[in-house]
Amino acid sequence: MQFLAILMLVFAVLVATFAVQNAYPVTIYFLKWQFEASFALVILISLLIGAVAVGSLGLVHQATNRIKARNQVRGKEEKSVATGEVRTEKTGDPAKISPEASPEASLEAKEDVAGGVDDSPQEVEG
Repeated sequence: MQFLAILMLVFAVLVATFAVQNAYPVTIYFLKWQFEASFALVILISLLIGAVAVGSLGLVHQATNRIKARNQVRGKEEKSVATGEVRTEKTGDPAKISPEASPEASLEAKEDVAGGVDDSPQEVEG
């Protein structure tokens, strides 16, 4: 994290130096428009537009990957529910669920797993 902050600071100093050394005006022609601006300002605006474009593409890619991952998890959950197989919370081992299982049986199963019903709170000396 510190390395990134130092790198950003060095980049900011370089950009400031560039802006001071290239302050002369240039004429910009775009379609029917024409305007004068500082050369450094034109370069910095172009840099900003490029950064926003790349950042937007990165966000779209990241959102697409999250949606794919979410759909994969849902697909696996639906498949395991359809086959009657679930994974236990602590070990991740598959466990079969019988349709006639009672709530009492599921409580008994939780007693065997750490963090289940019969775990007593730890005593704190004070």
